[in-house]
Amino acid sequence: MRNLTPLLTAHIKSRATTLCHIWTITRADGQRLGFTDHDQTLVIDGLDYQAMSGMSGGDTDGSLGFSIDNGHVKSVLSDTRISTDDINAGLYDGATLTCELINWQDLSQRQALTRGQLGKITQQDNYFEAEWIGEGAKLDRTQGRVFSRICDASFGDARCGLNAANFAAGTQCPRSYQACKEIFNNLINFRGFPYLIGDDALTAAPLETDRRDGGSRYQDIL
Repeated sequence: MRNLTPLLTAHIKSRATTLCHIWTITRADGQRLGFTDHDQTLVIDGLDYQAMSGMSGGDTDGSLGFSIDNGHVKSVLSDTRISTDDINAGLYDGATLTCELINWQDLSQRQALTRGQLGKITQQDNYFEAEWIGEGAKLDRTQGRVFSRICDASFGDARCGLNAANFAAGTQCPRSYQACKEIFNNLINFRGFPYLIGDDALTAAPLETDRRDGGSRYQDIL
């Protein structure tokens, strides 16, 4: 349940309301665009929230806790607002989208409803529809390194340390411990974890040919 301001709460409880939604898109380059479902353009904090674009919100899934909220918005494409060329150029990839409820007769009465990022944008005829993903999506991203037996560097990058130009065209690295050691002689820069034990190792029984001196089962890998 949202904690509305006392004035906005009183207005909602009145017999007649003058409410509308406003959307603010902030692109990665800092440009901000305002849209509203009101029938007239609103000027809020120096930004024009234009009604002519006809932006409207679709179904929205809202969740408590750490679940991801999501939904979609749609609008008419405009040469001066959101153009097909700008979408194709990726200018709206990862843009921030906020939605607020506001009293268009008293712009000081406003309430933030949701905030997220634009996801996939699809176009059809003269309309676009953009998926927006709630802030909870940030908690679902992989942070830091992934622990894996294979190397997580790219062949020839700074972490790999090799110069790909020194090898034949089309040379590919399988990113394995053995390839790094035997083919590229670059074991010092191997970015994997060859000693990770998988489920097969945990359930495997010793073989007759295995060393049974209490030492590491993986020392032969060196």
